Amino acid sequence: MCQAVYLGLMAVALSLATGATHASVRVARQASAERSLGLPSNSSSVRQNIRDTFSCDGLSYGYYADVDNDCQIFHICYPYLQGDGSTQMFKWSFICPEQTIFNQETLTCTRPEDAVPCEEVASFYFVNGAFGKVDEPFSKNEI
Repeated sequence: MCQAVYLGLMAVALSLATGATHASVRVARQASAERSLGLPSNSSSVRQNIRDTFSCDGLSYGYYADVDNDCQIFHICYPYLQGDGSTQMFKWSFICPEQTIFNQETLTCTRPEDAVPCEEVASFYFVNGAFGKVDEPFSKNEI
């Protein structure tokens, strides 16, 4: 009987240790996505499984919803023209508060029902073209 109890306790200890190992790997992987995007350390409490796949390549200055993260994350892309004529792209990433997504039309975090559908955000990238222009309406709806 003592041997059975001992073996049972060993099995529980082994399963807890194994589970803790997998959990720490999961947390480390998640933390690395938050870190690589420059997001706050608690971002995974707002969105699980954050993906670092967004690229600013080929984009002009502006704010861009991240479709791979269901538009809960958005990025500012800034192509910087260097003195030698080459361009260096800078990217800053942000996460919207809980129960909101980035609305590509208004460039704000809003409730999903008030936002452009996430799968359609690319058709609203033109909104970024208003940055730096004077005396022009911000959106087509503004008169």
